[in-house]
Amino acid sequence: MSTVLDVRVLQNGTITGSYEDVDPDLRDLALGFLVEDLPRVEFVWTRPRVPLRIRIERARHRGDRCAHLVGEACPDLPLEVTLRELDVVTLLIAGLTNPAIAAALHLSPRTVTTHLDHVMRKFGVTNRSAVATMALDRGLIGLPLTVETDGLEQLAVGRMVRSAGTEPSRTLQTTRGVPSADPIRIGALIPSQGRARADAVAMVNGAQLAIEQINARGGIQDRLLQMDIADVDVDDEVSARNALDTLLRNGPAAITSGYLAGQLPVMSASATDGVPFLHSSASSLLGGLVAGDTRRHHGVFQFSPDDNDYAPCYVSFVTQLRESGAWAPLSRRLCFAVQSRWEFIDLGIEAAVREAEAAGWEPVVVRTSGRDGDRTWAAAGRAAAQSAPAAVMVGSYFPQDLAAFIHEFRRAPSNTLLYSTYAPSVPGFRKWVGVECEGLVWSTTTGIYADDLGSEFSRAYRARFGRSSGRSHAGIAYDRIHILAHAWRQVSDVRDFDDVADRLSETRYRGVNGAYAFDASTHRTLSLGRASSDPSLAQAHTIFQIQGGRDILISPSLYATGRFVPPPWAPGFTHGENV
Repeated sequence: MSTVLDVRVLQNGTITGSYEDVDPDLRDLALGFLVEDLPRVEFVWTRPRVPLRIRIERARHRGDRCAHLVGEACPDLPLEVTLRELDVVTLLIAGLTNPAIAAALHLSPRTVTTHLDHVMRKFGVTNRSAVATMALDRGLIGLPLTVETDGLEQLAVGRMVRSAGTEPSRTLQTTRGVPSADPIRIGALIPSQGRARADAVAMVNGAQLAIEQINARGGIQDRLLQMDIADVDVDDEVSARNALDTLLRNGPAAITSGYLAGQLPVMSASATDGVPFLHSSASSLLGGLVAGDTRRHHGVFQFSPDDNDYAPCYVSFVTQLRESGAWAPLSRRLCFAVQSRWEFIDLGIEAAVREAEAAGWEPVVVRTSGRDGDRTWAAAGRAAAQSAPAAVMVGSYFPQDLAAFIHEFRRAPSNTLLYSTYAPSVPGFRKWVGVECEGLVWSTTTGIYADDLGSEFSRAYRARFGRSSGRSHAGIAYDRIHILAHAWRQVSDVRDFDDVADRLSETRYRGVNGAYAFDASTHRTLSLGRASSDPSLAQAHTIFQIQGGRDILISPSLYATGRFVPPPWAPGFTHGENV
């Protein structure tokens, strides 16, 4: 752990020492410590994105009595206790019964019992009293309190809270059990840190546009919608789990998420509380886990078809080009350059290799390794170029990866057809690649259509935010809020999570990213052509080509606005008629 606060708080409120920012409520707690003349207290300050282990002790500063406050960053609490479990333990220490804890935190008694069972296993104890004793010994009390309670006042930390500042409500924040006039809160896990920053903006803006439209029409059940954002690093499972715990403490009626390396643990944690969890990771593994325990994951919904469509669709597309005469490949080799950084991603490589061989291709697979970002993908670009393939699919979700690959691959003239998964859908992609992206073919399992609905959304997005929406996640976020709102309109209580999940299961919705209906067992949206042949129920696997600096939708033909054209980058590129 690293010390991020080391300060002394004097009785007049003056703060001295090493610090960047001291939360005013922490200063007030230190003053309450002085008022009660306490020797030492320990607790967990849960307000920051990364919680702090706080220790306050008696001290002197230039002869004056003061409170010495030390805070250490604590991404992992002792014994792997989660912030949600910390809420439950804190109220248990305050003397609340399980039903009272459930009422205070707006959980079911069964969920509270589940949390306590988890804590007892982690502590290695078998009863509530032992949990309280061990938690007190390790300073596992969470502040600020989520509900007002007098039950802690027999403890030093409770007396400190009571005497903190002149406005106890600043520290005793009631964030659950809001009156009906309060907004309906939607928690949003947003990967605004790390490699997905550009996509994160699209996720926030797409959802915000939908919320503003719904609120302008009066909201849901006379309540406005409000989005609570928790920033995460797309590659950091710890930040994702901590962010989820923070959102759950705000009492959301639903949690939304884009794509995250830590999607599995946050999905599991959300399921414990029963809060609907609406994500857009395309992993087939996640759908399989939902199908394996439908009762636990009743409220988990995946807003995109599986990622294992990517490589087979690439093989189908280039085979169709070859068979139609629109493209005359100079070799039989098909290359697949794929990421190995996230273990749960499956681009369908094994199935695609079999399909490629059956179609007369010679498949070559190049895998990245390590966590070295650009250098790793540059190496993959060199390796792919050495195989001199007819076409190469770059299987990464991140524009930085694709840019590094293309820059290295294109060092020498090549007749290879470049094909990418997803990454070009991210707003600003062409800034990473420049003119080298001209002619690139790319696909996404869920993308904004080029029809009237999609075009109207894109115009509204640009008018509201002054920038392009990109081609995928802004639309997903926008559609997801509208689908959630439609489910809420059909229930009497938006916090009846089982009822909301039942309504989501019945979804039949045409959005800007196509048609949404959820598979009965996996709760993922259907893929047009693979899971369903009905375009009114399934999302198309859309394929675009960058032509003249614009994304032209070229497949499927049902939604296409243009045709494939031979890429311009290599002299002597052999081709037939456009398709």
